[in-house]
Amino acid sequence: MEQPPPPRERPSRSRPRRLWGVAAACTLLLSLAPATVQAIIGGEPAARGRWPWMVAVLRGPARSAAKSFWCGATVIAPRRVLTAGHCVKRVPTSALHVLVGRTRLTTHAGRRIRVTGVAVLPGFVSHRHKGLDAAVLTLARAVRVPPVRLARHGDRAAWRAGTSAWTMGWGQLNARLTRGREFYYADRLREVAVPIVGDDACERVYGLGAPGVIYRRSSIVCAGFPRGGAGTCFGDSGGPLVVPDGPGWLEVGIVQSGDACGERRYFDTYTRVDALRGFPLRRHLVLQPDPAVPPRIHGRLVAGHLLRCTRGRWRGSPARYAFRWARVAHRRIRRFGRPGRVHRVSAIDAHRGIACLVTARNAGGVNRALSRPLLPHKA
Repeated sequence: MEQPPPPRERPSRSRPRRLWGVAAACTLLLSLAPATVQAIIGGEPAARGRWPWMVAVLRGPARSAAKSFWCGATVIAPRRVLTAGHCVKRVPTSALHVLVGRTRLTTHAGRRIRVTGVAVLPGFVSHRHKGLDAAVLTLARAVRVPPVRLARHGDRAAWRAGTSAWTMGWGQLNARLTRGREFYYADRLREVAVPIVGDDACERVYGLGAPGVIYRRSSIVCAGFPRGGAGTCFGDSGGPLVVPDGPGWLEVGIVQSGDACGERRYFDTYTRVDALRGFPLRRHLVLQPDPAVPPRIHGRLVAGHLLRCTRGRWRGSPARYAFRWARVAHRRIRRFGRPGRVHRVSAIDAHRGIACLVTARNAGGVNRALSRPLLPHKA
């Protein structure tokens, strides 16, 4: 998921059209596969309005929420939602919306709101704290629903082992492919109650963890049944784990890996919200770089000539930029890997064509933008 690989990746059901341009830059070269979306196994459809702060993160140009659903998230402030970092790292902000006030994706209820900024937890970006998989999305306008309360240091007793917690999402309904090689996702928001699992029991299952999910009891909380049959699955990433908090609810975890999908002897893992140490509600967030104008190549595609790659234009917080060149084969981009802003055209480049890739990085995330390829003229 650079980006830690997502837990046991599955194909997303959102397939944006692959066009040249800013939003397509990551999609095109990102055979850098998209971050996986992590439905609820063994749950029930949630009553309308039961979880008012639960929202769907949408990705891509499709107007249909059912086609563009990507991850879950929760409202934490009038213009902020909390989700998993792997859901949005390296995703152009212009490709993201959130859907508020809708339980069934195929209806027209609620409001679709544009995302104006993405801030991934710095420790997740830098790999210093891989288990703290979290990000905040800033919205273009207020959502007008009450936020969920976030767990803080000192709230730990609220989710001691054995506590009944709730999680919810629109993800995959069954972990298995059909004979037609399809996965099926929920239309209605689904919910399930699962018990919190103690640290020792969770560590016995996950040990050190996996490359995409490094297990640390200080940053991860587990929930689920040893016998299986209930829990999160692919499509639920970014959704919450909540426990009762007086008349309301306390969010204690963020779905980071739903790959257990109710499998026996495995639990679901969640980022501990109290370990985020105030990051979600910080006044000033470092915003992930966001490509606004793609890079361009200056120069002639003639063997021996020098080409120069421009940076393009980026939104977000100040970032560091790196440049690489990619070859074209059969009018498709291939990874080439030669670094630098300037490149001398080889005979192969002149015959096939070339493009440049700009990677922007700061504490709030990483993003990439690809230039339009410079192609040889047909005789």
